[in-house]
Amino acid sequence: MNVNRRGFIFGSVAAASLAGCATGKTGLRALKPGEKRTIAMIGCGSQMRSTLIPCFLDPQSAPNVRIAAVCDCDVVRAKGCAKQVDDVQGVGTCKIVLDFREVLADPSIDMVCVATPDHWHAYICIEAMRRGKDVYCEKPLAWSVQETKELVKAERKFGRIFQTGSMQRSSREFRDAVALVRGGLIGNVWYVDVNFGHADAKLGGPSQPVRFWDDPKNAAAEGAPNPDVDWTMWLGPAAMRPYSDQLAPRGIHMFYPMFWRCDDDLASGYCGDWGAHHLDIAQWGLDMDRSGPYRVIRSDEPHSTDLFHGGRRQFGVRMLFKKPYGDVELYHGPFSLVKGEEHGWGTVFYGDKGIVAVNREKIAVWAGTGLVKPTRDIRRKLQTCEFMPEKIATSSIRSLVGDPSLEASLSFIEKKYADVIARAGLYRSERYARDFSLKPPTMPDWLYRTAQHVRDFCACVESRKPPITPAETGGRACALCLLANMSYKHDVGFDWDPERMEFANGTGKGIPLSRPGDSNGWEAKA
Repeated sequence: MNVNRRGFIFGSVAAASLAGCATGKTGLRALKPGEKRTIAMIGCGSQMRSTLIPCFLDPQSAPNVRIAAVCDCDVVRAKGCAKQVDDVQGVGTCKIVLDFREVLADPSIDMVCVATPDHWHAYICIEAMRRGKDVYCEKPLAWSVQETKELVKAERKFGRIFQTGSMQRSSREFRDAVALVRGGLIGNVWYVDVNFGHADAKLGGPSQPVRFWDDPKNAAAEGAPNPDVDWTMWLGPAAMRPYSDQLAPRGIHMFYPMFWRCDDDLASGYCGDWGAHHLDIAQWGLDMDRSGPYRVIRSDEPHSTDLFHGGRRQFGVRMLFKKPYGDVELYHGPFSLVKGEEHGWGTVFYGDKGIVAVNREKIAVWAGTGLVKPTRDIRRKLQTCEFMPEKIATSSIRSLVGDPSLEASLSFIEKKYADVIARAGLYRSERYARDFSLKPPTMPDWLYRTAQHVRDFCACVESRKPPITPAETGGRACALCLLANMSYKHDVGFDWDPERMEFANGTGKGIPLSRPGDSNGWEAKA
């Protein structure tokens, strides 16, 4: 292998015109009686094995879908995923592919699911749409701002269904929190707090003495070639470097992909990882899915002094959004919404009539007049739901669990959080309306509702209606992550044009919005 796109022909024009093949805007391939829609899974890492393959194998979330191929430039991982699929679908039902271009050139493949490292997302997704495939792509959507713009162009140009893997939008507690905020329960929102972990961790390289989530016995082999992986293909548009066991651990593993996520040439750290979740909820709650901030304000927090965080500031970047009533300030801070848990990350909306806080363990609401500016003490108290004596939502999640309709949405809640959740948890809009004496029209019924993210994608493939997180929505959320990461990486603030998605007023000089050079022939272009 080891060839760039110029050395590979995707397939002849004749192949693209075969009967039943969808290309460009022709829609869906016609199925024979009893035939299922086909999908290829590209990128056989831990996210694919633990989450995506199980979802697409589940007839409840992916009805009438068959996984036809798995693809990875690491043959061991590809074989592992193929076995995972064959164990459910039957031996020999899933093809092993080592080069994604073979999948994209196959007219029998209807959809692709992309879960590669971030630096590959845009190119693969754009080329898939060009060849008539619908796409489910993991977050964050792209490596650069320019790539997000090209993805949106491609989605429109080729008329494909595109779902960003921002699965929190399909979770009831996040949808209800956004419904409350946009429905006016807490009045005009003036501040938003978001915690998605540390900004970044500068890792990687054979000399790095700190090793996390890795097998110590592999340390001796660090830097030695791995015969099971096409390393040039793994790097793709990124700069060439020696093989790194930290970036692509040998064999099948379930390590959290910390090292490549925190490598500047491959991803955007926690800003792009968890920021793609919680910044996305902030964007949704502010009704800014087609816009963004006009200013990014540099953090004034101390620089990190430890090797793990590379000397960068880890919290404190702020963003300003224009609303008709004034500016909204978003702050990236180190608070937790779960007592005793460092990773109780989430999003908090502060309005002039109350507060809504939400993460994957709880949704909490406080109602009371008078704008409350978030302080360190208030953020600390959020962890225990101790906030203000006005009106606090006290209905217990425990009293709701008996309702069969809630079982599915609450199944992810861990028992150890029950005491925290019980103090402020509410999940049904009508219960909010009752507790806060809201008239029914106040509770918006227009928010996109879906119970499961993969199911929403599969349904939209058939209906040809936009899913809950199309390319522009995912791209805007990704841009927020990238803007935060740029500020931390370059230690600067800047003005931003949210419509053109470029720097404004002469700021941002020297900060690239696209990958420098020719991307080794892998430039993502619609």
